[in-house]
Amino acid sequence: MISLVLDFFNSNQVILGLLLGACLFAPWDERRAHFAPRALLGTIALLVLSELLYMTGQPAVFNLTAFVVLVFLWVLLCFGCSTVHAVFTATCAYTVQHITSKLTYMVVIALYTQHVPIPSWTALVLLAVTNALVCVPLYLYFTRTLLKDGQLMFNSVCTVIFAAFFLVVAVFLSSLLEDNLDATAPTYLSSYLSLGAFCVLFAVTVLSLELTNCGVKRLETENSALELLLEKDRLQYEQAKEDMEKINIRYHDLKQQYSRVPAEERAGLEDEMRSLNLRYFTGNKALDIVITQKAATCAEKGIQLVCSADGEALGAMKSFHIYSLFGNAIDNAIECLEKVEDRSRRTITLNLARSGEMAVIRVENYTPADPVVEDGSLVTSKDDAANHGFGVKSIKGIAEKYGGTAEFFVRDHVFYLVVALPLAQLR
Repeated sequence: MISLVLDFFNSNQVILGLLLGACLFAPWDERRAHFAPRALLGTIALLVLSELLYMTGQPAVFNLTAFVVLVFLWVLLCFGCSTVHAVFTATCAYTVQHITSKLTYMVVIALYTQHVPIPSWTALVLLAVTNALVCVPLYLYFTRTLLKDGQLMFNSVCTVIFAAFFLVVAVFLSSLLEDNLDATAPTYLSSYLSLGAFCVLFAVTVLSLELTNCGVKRLETENSALELLLEKDRLQYEQAKEDMEKINIRYHDLKQQYSRVPAEERAGLEDEMRSLNLRYFTGNKALDIVITQKAATCAEKGIQLVCSADGEALGAMKSFHIYSLFGNAIDNAIECLEKVEDRSRRTITLNLARSGEMAVIRVENYTPADPVVEDGSLVTSKDDAANHGFGVKSIKGIAEKYGGTAEFFVRDHVFYLVVALPLAQLR
């Protein structure tokens, strides 16, 4: 029984390695209906076709290329992804299989040429270990990060296609060279190891190119979303500024009326004037607007906003940048405190002050649980993660525009956001 299992894995190691590699890059969020039977029947078909290809006696490079095409079709059968993504998956699977296979057989050939006695199953064990060493980091780096939001977006479709083409050509040429190596020559081992190292290096380069192609597009998409968010904040600031001007006009009119009406009729005017006079004066008009607006939101939600701000420290900072930075900071705190039932803990503390050559902004609020952090950024708790979670990224982006930094940390269930901006950049 063990012998049959070893024979099965030995004769199908290439197609199984390709399928394992494909699983690392397939879009699992886009599985087709009846995925399990599709995957099972597709895998059986691949194994049968691989046996038939071996029986035809074709060169190894032809069989390997045919296997990659079959894996490409298997991806399209099982997943509802684009053709480009299927090419990407098959190409990356090809690189993974090529890397693990070459590394394994470089060790096997080295042992064999040194006349080291090795059992028949040694190659399979080494192959399993090599696959683990290669595939686990790829899963942690790629599958759990770049693929966490589903369908990939590529910076260049041509890069995907050309990478697949060059990889096939490189494997074809390396196979020709390997077939012409003289196993009896004294230099056989060094020649084989050199060729194998070149093949591994080329495959790693192609794989890195493909992953970078995805990573660049992901960053571009994220930056576009942040720019749209900033533009939205700019428009909101313009509207808030108009609203504040209307409030000021209304407040001025009420003061004029107050001085002219009898004392017994002033109660209603006093109440309206009191509600309109919940304004902040920090020395910066944009900061006054955003804090006044957010203070009203906090009051509606039963949250206390404690503010101490030297608005003049922000100098020539663009108004909509101020609105976006402080608005996102307070909004994040409000979102966190809305879940807190203890009224005594529903407080946001905002402080803006000069410290040496820096303008330092500190926002503090209670948090019932530590936030989830990935790659130095907060992960939103909202269901629609693809369209949320940009608040802290936007704050960091604005801080970096002025040569500053934005950091956050949690201590004793208190969330701290600290933004430091060089005063020299704000003048």
